[in-house]
Parts: sequence; C-alpha cells; structure tokens
Amino acid sequence: MGRYHPIPYQSKIREKFISLFGIGLSLSQTIWWAIGLMLSYRMSKVVPRIGSDWFYSRLHYVIPFAVCVFLCHTKHGPTGLPVWKYVLDVVRLRLRQRKFLYRRQSIPEEG
Repeated sequence: MGRYHPIPYQSKIREKFISLFGIGLSLSQTIWWAIGLMLSYRMSKVVPRIGSDWFYSRLHYVIPFAVCVFLCHTKHGPTGLPVWKYVLDVVRLRLRQRKFLYRRQSIPEEG
C-alpha cells in the first residue's frame, strides 16, 4: 500500500466569540470593534463638532470605527488574509533585518 497524506477536514464554520446585531464576531474582530469604539469615543472628547446639524456635525467621529471595521472584516484577495494581518506582514517584511549570504572576495575587509 502506498503512503498518502489525507486532506484534513476544513470546516467552513467560523469561530463566534460574541454576536452583535445578528453578526457573529470572532475574538480578534471583537477586539478590533472595541478599539474602533474606544478611538471614536476619545476623538469625540478631543475634536469638536463641525457645524450645527445634529447628524453631520458628528459624522467624522465614525471614521476611526470605520477604519477598524474595514481592517478586521476585509480580506486581501490573493492571500485570503484579513487586511490587518496582510499589512502587518508587509511592514514586518520591509523592516526586517536583512542578512546577505554572499560576500565579495575581491574587496578586502576594512577594520
């Protein structure tokens, strides 16, 4: 008999930590929502309202929450990762310590 590696079962059921308004949120999504709400609240304490209309004068307070919701719910197309994980990986890749495995022998070391 030949050896084979069975394909593991991959459930399409998502993890649910909490349900809000019919939306099941995982733990990381709940943390992102909480961060967005906290930033919006702090922004409302620092930044004044713009104008006198009740709705439009407070609309800019939603921006931090909207950015956090975008980062946690949107997936990067080719990789399938959440956008926040993809951005974090790109930043880590750009800032990593590079190690060059080659060295030119014709240039003497200075020291």
